[in-house]
Amino acid sequence: MNVGENKGVIVTNIIKEKKPEIMVELGGYCGYSTILFGAAVRAAGGKKYYSLERSPKFAKVISALVNFAGLEGFVEVVVGPSNEGIQELHSRGLKTIDMMFLDHYKPAYTTDLKLCEQLGLIKKGTVLAADNVISPGNPPYLEYVRSTVEKKMENLKQKGKLDTDGFAKRSATQYGGVEALDTEIKGNPNLIYESQLIDSFEPTGEPDGVEITRCMREVEGALTQS
Repeated sequence: MNVGENKGVIVTNIIKEKKPEIMVELGGYCGYSTILFGAAVRAAGGKKYYSLERSPKFAKVISALVNFAGLEGFVEVVVGPSNEGIQELHSRGLKTIDMMFLDHYKPAYTTDLKLCEQLGLIKKGTVLAADNVISPGNPPYLEYVRSTVEKKMENLKQKGKLDTDGFAKRSATQYGGVEALDTEIKGNPNLIYESQLIDSFEPTGEPDGVEITRCMREVEGALTQS
């Protein structure tokens, strides 16, 4: 579902405040957020907006709407699984994500954030905006971005597994079955976040919220992963 007007304004207000040079969205669907946030980033003086969309069908729709909105050249649609898109952008020279909007496969929120951390794309000042953290919900992601460095280090000692019990069934099986995700990605547990839930509503009127997470700094003399 689209992010909608109510939650959309939460993100656009942060774009105006943050003025990101580079913004990445994970999950473009049919292009509502791409157009809304892409235009906001450009208006704020940004350089590039990347929309990572798994479905070639939806990616084609997004691209057509991007052109219609006059955002071609500024917005780039990257087709394929989100983790592959992140790795592709990094291999092409992307060094930092100033702001990221997460609205794709819910169990991949945490694994994709960890991938971005591991690649060095998340730095002091990066802002994350995660949709649907109330409806349908995303407990593992909220736990991760709200955890202390010590807690994240402790969790690394446990064998990684995809905790689909933390998701509504429609989220875990969004693409017909539980997706195979790399749960062994360690990320960078030394990053310190400040995170806040902003309550809002889905376009249907159902209560939902956007988790706004800011990377404050990285622990100096980083804790080691044992």
